[in-house]
Amino acid sequence: MSSVVSNPSFSNSKPISLKRNFEDIGWDYGVLVDPDNLNRIKCKLCGLQVSAQIYWLKLYIAGIRGQVRACKNSTKEDKERCKKAIDDSKHVNMARLTEQQEVRDTVDLVGAPDADDDTTMAEVEELDGGWREDH
Repeated sequence: MSSVVSNPSFSNSKPISLKRNFEDIGWDYGVLVDPDNLNRIKCKLCGLQVSAQIYWLKLYIAGIRGQVRACKNSTKEDKERCKKAIDDSKHVNMARLTEQQEVRDTVDLVGAPDADDDTTMAEVEELDGGWREDH
């Protein structure tokens, strides 16, 4: 008589991912400690565990003073990689924000009164035939 033993805790559990955004260079230096707490990260170089986001870990590896203390086990190459990733991210974010502002500046809302337009709400209602939502 053969029987198959199943472990319900494994069959019902969700897949465990030890990285959130695996394309981020920070995950070369850290790993999630607890899959249920996506901000609990462990440094692969020194073993330090913190509750922070991957950006913090890149600051830690890069040793950017004034933000966090530096990892004592990070090499010059590790520091340069993380600094470059941080700088690249800042440039991408600034470009995105600039583009969004340019779009906002060029959008003309059709029918919206201009700031220098002296049209009053009574005149707008009169133009609309006096229609109001409470009718």
